[in-house]
Order: sequence, then structure tokens, then C-alpha cells
Amino acid sequence: MKYIIALFTITLAFQSCTKEPEQQADTAFKLTETLSKENETAVAQVQTVQSEIILSGKIGFDEDKVSKVFPLAGGFVKDLNVELGDHVKKGQVMAIIRSPEIAGFTKEGADAQAHVLVAEKQAKVAEELYKTSIISEVDLINARKELENAKAESLRIQEVLDMYGAGAGSVYPIKSPVSGVVIQKNIAFNMELRTEDISPAFIVASLDDVWVMGNIYESDITKIKEGFDAEVTTISYPDKVFKGKIDKIFSLMDAESKVVKARVTLKNENFELKPEMFANVRVKYAENVKKMAVPSKALIFDKSRHFVMVYRADNDIETREVTIYKETADITYLEAGLKEGEKVMTKNQLLVYDALND
Repeated sequence: MKYIIALFTITLAFQSCTKEPEQQADTAFKLTETLSKENETAVAQVQTVQSEIILSGKIGFDEDKVSKVFPLAGGFVKDLNVELGDHVKKGQVMAIIRSPEIAGFTKEGADAQAHVLVAEKQAKVAEELYKTSIISEVDLINARKELENAKAESLRIQEVLDMYGAGAGSVYPIKSPVSGVVIQKNIAFNMELRTEDISPAFIVASLDDVWVMGNIYESDITKIKEGFDAEVTTISYPDKVFKGKIDKIFSLMDAESKVVKARVTLKNENFELKPEMFANVRVKYAENVKKMAVPSKALIFDKSRHFVMVYRADNDIETREVTIYKETADITYLEAGLKEGEKVMTKNQLLVYDALND
């Protein structure tokens, strides 16, 4: 009681001894100057009801940015430069392969280049012989054609070697086609690779964007639509909200869990969101109904009922019971208890409630 007297100024009025104590408190109560300066209120307004559903889900890779890397030629793993979970950049060498197939292409390339040199000399000789009428024009054309064919073959083999990224010798690198994280590695040092193997050597996924796959239960399928705003929170970052939109709702229902998947694509600039993290997806949507709305923080719950403190002046504050239609984290919609335009306290209202209702 001393604490309440210290916070509030109570003016005692001379009234009949038969008057109720609660009525005396209502007429005698006044906010102190300090609490009056700190006082915050909100105006009750009729608004369209905004509902929300919280979906359980997981963080996953953006499957449109997952690259499977296959060996281009059979051989043996000479060097292995990355491990599972490593970050790699586009073009980074992940492994070096020693390949008899590449050695064959390298030899063919050298042979083709030598053939070009021979064909060039033969074409020059043919030019001179044609000028002196020693050979016919047909022979000259054939010599030129042979040079063209030699150059085309040399170019073809060089393009093959460039595709493999191979230089001289029998080795070629396996490079990452994108920047991201190595999420699967199916090769080991000295392992033999075969081109007919259907398993990729590496799988690299970009983490610039991630997918959040939320679970929609049958009872909520008609409530959630593509384009709805979504707020994602995780156990790792409970105080941080990642905002996005539902960009796809999949048509098929999981036979075991009986849920439909909803996808939210999020930017992951600091790589905070990691695949397989559990997530909650808060989806907000408008109902086809309007109700009186006040901030949820204005509500007081006591004796199994809900109250607000209706503010008219520092010495005119009323305890009002309200009936809740729907409550969200930020806004509570009321079925009854307030009129539009009335003000409710949103700060220190519990102290006022205790003072008026002790």
C-alpha cells in the first residue's frame, strides 16, 4: 500500500460513510505528474481483422541454385582441395584428376597441331607449283582443303581440352560452377572415377538465398494463399525476424504427415540461415470481418477476465471489461466492451488497475 501511495496522489473527499470503497477510489484517483508525463494511450478503432497462423518448417537450399558437378573424364583423384561443408567460389579448383583419357586428348592435340604445320607447308608449295603450271588448280584446291581440315581438327581438340580445363599432360581440374557450400562429396583421394557413374563428384549449393518450407495442415489450406506476408523466426535467432512472402504453395500433400508445403524465399546476406534449421513461419492474412481493435499490450488479464483502462483524463480513468474476438501478438480484436474513439492506456495500466481495484 505504501508503494501505491508513493506512485499516486489520492485526494480524499468528504462523502457519506455508506458509500462503496470502490466508488471512492474511482472519484478520488489521479495520476501523479510523473506518471502523467509517461502515460501512453491508443485509440480504439474499427479495423479489418488480421489473423495469423504459425507454420512449423525448416530452412532448405534454394534448389534452383544447387549445382551437381560430374567428372568430365575418367581417371584417378590426384589432389582433393575441399571437404564437406567448405565454402567455395565460382571457378575454384576442388580436385585434380589424372586421366588417361585426357592424356589421349593431349596427344591428339599435339598431333593435330603438327598436322596443321605440315598442311601449311604443303599449301605454300602448292601455291608456288600452281604459279609455274606444274600442278593443276584442282591440286591447289585440295591442298588448301587439307589445311582447312587440319585446322578444324586442331581447333576441335583444343576446345575439348578447354572444356576439361586441361593443359599439357594427363591432368584436369574439377572446378566449382557456382559460389556456395559443398553439401555433398562423393570422391576421395586416389579414388578411381568413371564417367558412366551417375553420382556427382560434388554438389555445391548457393546460400545467397534460402528456402523456408512451412507445413500447412488440411484445416488451414484454404486460409493461406501465395503472396501472403510471412515472418520467419528460428531457435538460433529468437529475437530476429526474417521477412518474406509465400511465393509458392505446392499442390501435393505429403501422404504421411498430411501437410502441404508452402515456400518462402529469403535473402541470406550474412549466411545466418543454414539448411536443416528449424523455423516458425508466421503468416498474416485478412478476414472478411471488422472488429474494434486495440494494441494487445493494453490488455489486462485478471480473475479469468480481460480488462482495459479507459482514459479520459488524469483523474478520470475507468476499468472496463472487454470480450475478445481474436488476439494476435500486436493487435487484439474485441467483440464487446469499447466504443470507437475511446482511449485505452498502453503503459503503466497495470499499476492503475491495481490502485483502482484493490
